[in-house]
Order: sequence, then structure tokens, then C-alpha cells
Amino acid sequence: MTINLNNVDFYFDKRKVLSDVSLDITSESTGFLGPNGSGKTTLLKIFSGLLKIKHGEIDVNNKGIKKYSSNDLAKLFAFVSQDYEPTFGFSVEEVIEMGRYPYLNKFGFMNIDDKKVIDKIIELLSLNSLRKIHTDELSSGEKQKVRFARALVQEPKYILLDEPTSNLDLSNKILILDVIKDIISFGTTLIITSHDLNFIKQSTKQCFMISDGVIQNSGKTKDILNHSNIEKLYKLDSLPDWVL
Repeated sequence: MTINLNNVDFYFDKRKVLSDVSLDITSESTGFLGPNGSGKTTLLKIFSGLLKIKHGEIDVNNKGIKKYSSNDLAKLFAFVSQDYEPTFGFSVEEVIEMGRYPYLNKFGFMNIDDKKVIDKIIELLSLNSLRKIHTDELSSGEKQKVRFARALVQEPKYILLDEPTSNLDLSNKILILDVIKDIISFGTTLIITSHDLNFIKQSTKQCFMISDGVIQNSGKTKDILNHSNIEKLYKLDSLPDWVL
């Protein structure tokens, strides 16, 4: 299971967002760490096919990404955005069921196998007691768990998490870390963006540091998360000892 980028540039209108990015994702949990506006979210959207590149090459499992259909990409990648998604009026179970869309027949109906997958994921993430609850009644951490569950029922090879702890308090960050461990144990590869140093440290094994659309450092998370690299990444003169 690998993703390979070679000399990828990306522009929004005439503004260059990614500059000559080359990288190999080989770990079960990979993080992209960098300040806001560094290009992290753009990379996730490129991986999932939501954004198309004109410059460079992307291979997913030794096959060019342009050779995958949109439905094939939906079975490869599930993207969990940091953007607010209104789900008023839907129950937890109904929101999770939405993740089965790549597998539905032409009439949009689920079969027994679809139901089995949904039940399995609800059990995995301990959401049984919330199945019939409307999502607007949930806590921030519970809503995030539901979004993870919806992604998992796509049965993707990769789940892409964009700033998964944004606006969460400490107790909910701990909850999300536990969920991430469950997802990895399920056999799904995680790619996570964040500007939260400690979260990346706790949740990933491989890390890429990105700033202004350029990869500055890469390697094992435990090796590259050090004061010198972080000062350079965030353009700081010095870093307090308590940061790491």
C-alpha cells in the first residue's frame, strides 16, 4: 500500500499552492504537519481525486491516479473534512449509511452485505447506543466519531483526516486518538493533516513537514519532531521546552 508523488505542482488560479512535491507514503499512519495555509488540505484533496493536478504524477498502489474512475477512488479513499457539515434531521445510523454510496445499486438500495458492514463499524466504534439519536444532539467528539464511521463503511484503503482535532477539547482529543487506534487495527491506512504537534506525535509513525507548499522534512515522526525542525517549520526564533 503506497502513494507516490513525483514533482507535483498545484495552482489555485495563478497562485502556486504546492511546489515540486515528491514523496512516498508507506506507513499505516502518516501525518502532514504545518501551519495554516501550508498546502496540507490541498494534498489530501489531490490524493482523493477531489482536485486534479496538471503538473507531476501520482501513483496509488503502482497505478497512475488518472487511471482510476471516480467510483474506484471512492473505494480507495474516504475524506473526512474539517469543514462543518450540516446533518440536522438525520440519525447517527442514517449519516453512517451515507458512506456506502460507492457500493449501492443503480436504484440506490442497500443489501444485506451493506447492512453487515455498517453494523460492524458501529460496533467497532462503540456507537450502538447512539444509532437512533439525531446528530445535532451529539457532542463534538461524538460527531467526529460518526464522521469516522461514515468514512470506514466506505471500506477504503485510506482514510484522509483533515485537522481531525480542530475545535475539540482535551477529552475529545483523547477520544479521537482512541478511535484512530481502532481504525488502524481495522487495517485501514490513515493520512492525517494537523498543526497540532502533540497530536501528530501521538497518532502517526511517518511525518512530512510542509510550509508554503514545500516539503521541508520527512521521516519517522519520532525522529523529525525536534526543536530545530519545528522552529524552521513555523519560522520561530526559539521554541519553549514545554512544546514537545
